Amino acid sequence: MFGGLFDLNFDTMITTRVVKILYVLALIPITLFALLMAVYGIAWLDDSAAFGLMLLLGSPFAWLFQVFATRIALEFVINQFKISEYLRAIKDKG
Repeated sequence: MFGGLFDLNFDTMITTRVVKILYVLALIPITLFALLMAVYGIAWLDDSAAFGLMLLLGSPFAWLFQVFATRIALEFVINQFKISEYLRAIKDKG
């Protein structure tokens, strides 16, 4: 992978390898945000039960939405690189 960093012709694509790591790294703050949202929901149950319940019940949906959005964005990036790889294979073949 480090050899691809210094490929000045950009023949080696490292994004397809790095995207797995980026996805896992993105899941960490997304999960922490959802947990923090749930903790604040529990804390708000005493002061404002409706707001606390909304935060508590909304945290899994917020987590799910963020994971879907991250996954869709990364799949779009991977798709663009796969198109490039397939076009290069067609070019080399013909």
